[in-house]
Amino acid sequence: MKRILLLTTGLLTGAFSAQANANDEVLSVDPVSLSGGAFAFENDAKRYPKQSQFSILHSVMMSSESGRRLAVVTIENKASGSRILQADHIMALFADGSRLNPLTFDEGIKLDDGEKRSLTLSFGENEYPILAVYTSLDK
Repeated sequence: MKRILLLTTGLLTGAFSAQANANDEVLSVDPVSLSGGAFAFENDAKRYPKQSQFSILHSVMMSSESGRRLAVVTIENKASGSRILQADHIMALFADGSRLNPLTFDEGIKLDDGEKRSLTLSFGENEYPILAVYTSLDK
């Protein structure tokens, strides 16, 4: 009887551990309602998004328990012709004041004049949440 109880306990412990690890990867929406311009962190590293004619219309930040940071953004090309969106056109501001570009796109993303597109961007793992995502037009 003890063997069955120990075996059952071991199986249950393993199941809970596997479920806890799976929950670390579940994304939750991070509630932040202010735009990037509302924050006044020092920018000692002088990190800015590359000049462009792209503007972020909407953004929703998400994170996991393990520290993955993502943002869903709706971006618009405000130029009078088509442009190629690249990772260095977009920047995230983190709660410690640091700024990072999203992980690079495999290729640039072509947006026509006035075109809007929603994208999910990954900013890797970070201890601090994302407060804002912006372009050179949004600052």
